[in-house]
Amino acid sequence: MQHPRYYETMAIVPTSLDEERVNAIIERARTVLETHGATVHAARLWDQRKLAYEIKKHKEGVYLLFRYEGQPQAAEELNRILKINEDVIRYRTFRLEPEEFAKSS
Repeated sequence: MQHPRYYETMAIVPTSLDEERVNAIIERARTVLETHGATVHAARLWDQRKLAYEIKKHKEGVYLLFRYEGQPQAAEELNRILKINEDVIRYRTFRLEPEEFAKSS
């Protein structure tokens, strides 16, 4: 088995979503990660911001932050789940070095 890798995933959802649906996305992501053996350090609403450019007719978005460590399969599955979720405007996963992960925790 490989050593766990460190990841950070940011997702953007529309500001029109109610709190219940946003929390459902966060919990679904947490469940997917934990099911695939990842240790979730953060799964939360990060901020609401104006987007740099319009994405799918949205000018603002709510940013969700997921920080976790695990095998690449966990990150791949999270990306797959976010991709098929119609409420997610955009997402991006970054692989972090252990020092970066520890510094920003």
